[in-house]
Amino acid sequence: MKLFLKSFFTLFFAITTIFFALRLTPGDPVERLLGPEAKVEEIQKYRAELGLDKGLVEQYFDFAKGIITLDLGMSFFKKESVVTLIKQNLPPTLVLALISILISTPIGIGIGVVSAIKKSQLPDTTIRVITLTLLSFPIFSLAPLLVLVFSIKLGIFPVSQWESVMHMVIPVTTLVLPLSSVIVRVMRNKYLEEESQLWVLVLNAKGLTNSAIIYRLVKICMPTILNVVAIQLSVVLAGTVITETIFDIPGLGSLLFEAINNRDYPLVQGIIAYSTVIYMLVYVLVDYLNEKIDPRIG
Repeated sequence: MKLFLKSFFTLFFAITTIFFALRLTPGDPVERLLGPEAKVEEIQKYRAELGLDKGLVEQYFDFAKGIITLDLGMSFFKKESVVTLIKQNLPPTLVLALISILISTPIGIGIGVVSAIKKSQLPDTTIRVITLTLLSFPIFSLAPLLVLVFSIKLGIFPVSQWESVMHMVIPVTTLVLPLSSVIVRVMRNKYLEEESQLWVLVLNAKGLTNSAIIYRLVKICMPTILNVVAIQLSVVLAGTVITETIFDIPGLGSLLFEAINNRDYPLVQGIIAYSTVIYMLVYVLVDYLNEKIDPRIG
C-alpha cells in the first residue's frame, strides 16, 4: 500500500509539473502550427478546436481524466493519437535503455570489485581516473566524440539510423560508459565499506576462501547497486532524448524532443506520463528483487 501511494504521488507530481511547465513556457502551439501570417480569427478558432481556449484548471482536469481513461488525446502536429505514436516509438527506446543497463550493470559490478580489491594500487587508480573522466563528459559531448573516432575517422560503425546491431553499437556505448562508471564507483565504495565490517574478519578467521568472501560481499552490495540502477534509469531515459536525436533513432526520446520544440502539449504530456509509469514499474521490480536478495529489507 505504501509503495502504491508513493507511485501514485510520483505520477501525480510528474504530470502536474509537466502540464503547468508547458503552459508557462513561452511559445504558442497554435501560432507555431498556423505560422506568423495567420489571422486572429483563425488562431482563435483553432485554439477552440484544440481545447486551448478553456481555463487552465479545466484543461488540467481534462488531461487528468484522459490519464485515467488511457485517452491522451491527439498530437497537435502529427494529427495522430498520442497513445498510437508512443506505441510506435517506444520499442527502440526500451531496447536502447534495456541493453545499456544489462551491459553496464555486470561490467560496473565486476570492475568495481576489482577496484576495491586492488585498493590504492595501480589498477584501482587507473579505474578511478577513467571513470571520473567518463563521468565528466556529458552525453551531448560524448556522443559526437564517439562518432568522430569510430564512424568518421575509423569507419567501423555507421553514424545513424536503427537498422542493425552495428547501428546500435555507438548509441548503446554512449549510454553504457557513464552508467557503468557510476556503478563502478558505487560498487567500490560499498564493497570497501562492507569489507571493513567485523563479520568479514570472522569469516577470514574461519578459513573461508577469498572467492567465497567476495561472493558474500557482492551479494550484500547488490541492493545498493539495484537502487542505483533504478535511479540511473531516469538518467538513461533522459539520455535517450539526446542520443536518439543525435543518431536519428525513431524512439520516444527523439519524439519527445520534436514534441517539445513544437509545443505539442498532448504528446509531451503523454510521453512524460508513460516514462513515469515505466520508472515506477522498475522501482517495484527493484523492491521485489531486493527482498529476494536480502529478506531483511522486506
